[in-house]
Amino acid sequence: MTTEIETAPDVDTASAERERKPAPGGDRRPALVLGLVVLGALALYALVSLAVHAPRVHPDEERYLIAASSLVEGEGLTMRGGEYGFGPLLALVLAAIIWLAGSIDAAYDWFKVANALFFALTAVPVYLLARRLVSAWWAVLAAALAVAIPSSVSVATVMQESLSYLTTAWALLAITWALERPTVVRQLAVLAAIAAAVLTRTQFGILYVTWVLALAALWLVAPWARPRTRADLVRLWPTVLPPILAALAFVIRLASGDSAASSLGAYWSLWRGYDLLAVGKWFVYTLGDFAVYLAIVPLAVAPIVLWELGRAGRAGSRREASFVAVFVAANASGLLVVAAFSSTPWGYDRLHDRYAFYLLPLWLIALVVWLASGLPRPLVAGAIGAAAALALVLALPFGQLANEAGIDTVPGALWLRIEAELAGPGPASGRLALLLFVVGLLAAAFLLPRRVARVALPAAVAVTFLATSYFAWERIIEAPEDNVFAGGLERAWVDDSVAHDASVTKVYIDTDCGSALERHALFLTEFFNSTVDRAVYIGDSVPDGIPLPRVDVAASGTLELAPGDPLRAQYVYTQPGVELVGRRVAEGTAARLALWHVGGPVRVVGASSNDELRRNVCAR
Repeated sequence: MTTEIETAPDVDTASAERERKPAPGGDRRPALVLGLVVLGALALYALVSLAVHAPRVHPDEERYLIAASSLVEGEGLTMRGGEYGFGPLLALVLAAIIWLAGSIDAAYDWFKVANALFFALTAVPVYLLARRLVSAWWAVLAAALAVAIPSSVSVATVMQESLSYLTTAWALLAITWALERPTVVRQLAVLAAIAAAVLTRTQFGILYVTWVLALAALWLVAPWARPRTRADLVRLWPTVLPPILAALAFVIRLASGDSAASSLGAYWSLWRGYDLLAVGKWFVYTLGDFAVYLAIVPLAVAPIVLWELGRAGRAGSRREASFVAVFVAANASGLLVVAAFSSTPWGYDRLHDRYAFYLLPLWLIALVVWLASGLPRPLVAGAIGAAAALALVLALPFGQLANEAGIDTVPGALWLRIEAELAGPGPASGRLALLLFVVGLLAAAFLLPRRVARVALPAAVAVTFLATSYFAWERIIEAPEDNVFAGGLERAWVDDSVAHDASVTKVYIDTDCGSALERHALFLTEFFNSTVDRAVYIGDSVPDGIPLPRVDVAASGTLELAPGDPLRAQYVYTQPGVELVGRRVAEGTAARLALWHVGGPVRVVGASSNDELRRNVCAR
């Protein structure tokens, strides 16, 4: 690119004001406040998460813990002896904490502190990204809103969300930097940041697609940024390299006998055909969920912001053009992946903002840019934004929004409560309240005097975040899993009853009389006890979501993996009513699970078939 193009003046005065940098030795107060935001978020989330005493999301939390435990035990990154298949970064973090704490029970609260740190640190890349468009104080506001989002509830789970939020924010920042000046070093930085995100969650391979789409979007928005010489094209070699390497690896795996689906690892089930209409429907639903999650205003003003930044980008402003490209590419690719997943049977016919909230900082930055620019309200772009926000919310089934899906649909915690409060005779309903919420915020965004709106609108977003967070945290804190160890029962009851090098197997059978407490107890006992290293299910029981074999009760009462192939175990823990040949060692959890010393083939007492064992369990 020519020097003239690189230094082209920005004709938009508001954009020029946003890009103005402080003089050397200028005001350091914004940086200090940013540090306080990080420390405050860390302290708040770590403290609140202490009220969560056990995992809530099964089997996800157990899966990551099992992989971490295998690392600590020197068995590599495995899951019950099989392939792990997920991003290894969280497992490495958990393994380090377990090693330092000495046991899973002692490490559990530190897991949540680490999550709180990752979530709080996301304020830093969000600040740096916003700072490219607005002054330091406005960037601090964007960073503070980004760590105030209700998805902070994921801090209390032993899952990838908090770490993924941090790595994705850095990846989006790296992409933006590289768009502004796509040098070889900056392209390599993009690939490194994307690699870190992928090592956290394989899903974030889509960030490479985001990067490529953002390049295309940049060249569309700002034609002056297109490569003009052969040297410009050659400098893009780092960007071209990953798909070539990926294609070679794919061909090698196929040549070695692996299937195309197996190349996706734990996500093999997503190698399938997709119904484009269903994907489109879930794309619209997810955008509608975003609109409600963000308190309407960021989505409503996004067309205004994108138009103004795009105009400045066409005039030669690199920062504005790059942000527009990242915003469009990240939302298009990221939301498409979430919509595609939601359209599959594994989406369970519900929203999953759990997999999309990483994009929310882009919308919050857009809101801050609008506020910093003086709240421009052009008629056409404003009408498009208002109409889009209203249409998306009207298209979203209220039952999809107000649901009990835990951390999958975070705004559901607020709207389910509102629906419950308004239930009864009369016209009041959660749907009507949502409509009034949308119309009221749209009116405030476009009709309030600018001086009032500049304070009222970010306050409305913050209050919505606060209310949603309160009910989302209440929902996770009061989850029934805590009943498993209620009354001071020991979480490490199995480890306390056997030698540290013992091998314990989880055995369970689904019955009509089984309780949720019993199922939670089976999961949580495996989570908190490192000696549990294997699991099996009996008969037609539902697998627990982690690789494990099926066994059946033979006529002799022996549990067999196959005819003539008995299950062998040193120790077994199982639900009450399953009597085993051996010595009963201990009882634990409020579900009264039993630990047995078997020391050989596992045999049940008084049953010669799966159905007879089920009857015995229910007759206890």
